[in-house]
Order: sequence, then structure tokens, then C-alpha cells
Amino acid sequence: MKFGWKSISSLSVALLFTLLALFNVSCQYDYSSPLPGIIEVRLKTVSTNIPFDPLNNFVIKVKQVDAYREDLTGVVIFEDLEATQRTTSVYNTLDFRARDSNLVMGLTYVPPGRYVGLAMSIEPSEAVIRDGYRIIPVEIPINFESILVFPQVFEVKESRTTYIKVTVDLDLTLERRANTYRYIPHYYISSIE
Repeated sequence: MKFGWKSISSLSVALLFTLLALFNVSCQYDYSSPLPGIIEVRLKTVSTNIPFDPLNNFVIKVKQVDAYREDLTGVVIFEDLEATQRTTSVYNTLDFRARDSNLVMGLTYVPPGRYVGLAMSIEPSEAVIRDGYRIIPVEIPINFESILVFPQVFEVKESRTTYIKVTVDLDLTLERRANTYRYIPHYYISSIE
């Protein structure tokens, strides 16, 4: 049986139109995905007992920051918009940026919608450094729980940044003893914008 060029070209054209028709059918859908919003978590420190000074420091390690949606799905908040996973970060609560709530602890894209809270894993340093040379031990309670949960309802809008300010009150968190401080975590969300 002989096939001519006309038969092959007709078959090719028919096959091409069939593929194009199938391609067009599979690409048409009625679905619109919203653009993500951004959550930015900042640290603010309140301290009257220990001054904000470059020679003073009380460090916290932040291991995890999560926002929880209304359906209780957790969304990990990374350190910045380029990060692909969360790593342990160290922050000096007596940094001048913390006094002015400019110390960013997390920044990430999230699905827009209603959120019901924030959870953080925070471990305190074992010492407070005063005046650059005085090391004052911090007593951490035996039943210490590093996970802090902040139940707070907030809305993340499409293509907008939601700023969450987590405040640590060092006057209440570091209870002064004779030669030590006792760590009693006192963190709260002071504003959501």
C-alpha cells in the first residue's frame, strides 16, 4: 500500500488541529487564585530597669514563628521573603531597634484570610550582660515551656502587609533577685496593623 505526500500532509494537518483543539480545551478553566498577603512580626521591648545600651544585652533564641488560620492550619513565618525554611535566630531584646519596634523576627508571604493567632518558640539566654562586663545569671524555671501562644484574631488582605508587634516587658519578664534574675515570660501582641 502506497501513501502519497498528500495523504501524509492531510493526516499531519488533521493531527495538528486535533492537538490544538485538545490543548485549548485543557487550558480553559474558571479559577482565580488570590495574590498572597505578607505577615511581618516585629519585636518591641519595654524596659525601665535595664537601660537600652550597646553594652547591655539579654538574648532570646526564636526557633519557630507560626500564624494560624481560622481552620487552624499553621503557616510558618520565615525570617525574610527570600527564605525557604525557618532557622533559629538570635535577637537582643535590649537592641535599640527593639525599643523602637524595628527588630523584624519574621516576614513571609501567606494566603489572605482570617487568622486566629500566633505561636512562637522562644528560649531565653542564661545570662543578662550589664555594662559590657557584668554577667548576671538568669534562673529558668524547671517547668519552663518555650512555646508561647498569642490568641488574637486578625485579617491578612491580598497584596497587603500585616504588621504584628510582639512586645516583651523585661521589667516583668526578668524578676530581680539578690544576684540573679528569674525568667517569667511576659510577652504579648501589642498591635496589629
